[in-house]
Amino acid sequence: MQRSERLPGPGLAKVQSPPLFHRRRVELVTCSTGRLHALFDHADVLSEGSTRSEEGGLVYYGSTSLLVALPPDAPLDQAFDRALALDPHLRLRALRVAQREATARAGGPLGPMHAEIRCGLAPRAVTTSFALTVDVTARVLMTTTTPKTARPTRA
Repeated sequence: MQRSERLPGPGLAKVQSPPLFHRRRVELVTCSTGRLHALFDHADVLSEGSTRSEEGGLVYYGSTSLLVALPPDAPLDQAFDRALALDPHLRLRALRVAQREATARAGGPLGPMHAEIRCGLAPRAVTTSFALTVDVTARVLMTTTTPKTARPTRA
């Protein structure tokens, strides 16, 4: 290959040593647990999903939506929306509701669950709400039970 026929792209560069330290900033936010539990107790829950036969077993695919009505004193700005989205307690509570709903719909106990959570403010006509959607995928555990046989009656 001649010098004028080089491949397109970046040329050679000298490797430099990586930095000694990396800095990472993490933002942790939590809501008042008591008020959060009270709001979740009155949340609207809607679930849908079903099982599919895959690789010799049943796999549950479903989605659970929670609509949590916010109190009138809640600030409705982007910072509040972000705080709710980052709150680990809120996400865990939504995950537990979704797991309960998925187990009821799957018809049996679930194995390890893969979940994806989306959330954000959802303005409605009557009240402003916070919407959480949890998409769930989990293998349904098959329980091996032996069928009960009838006992002979004694005469």
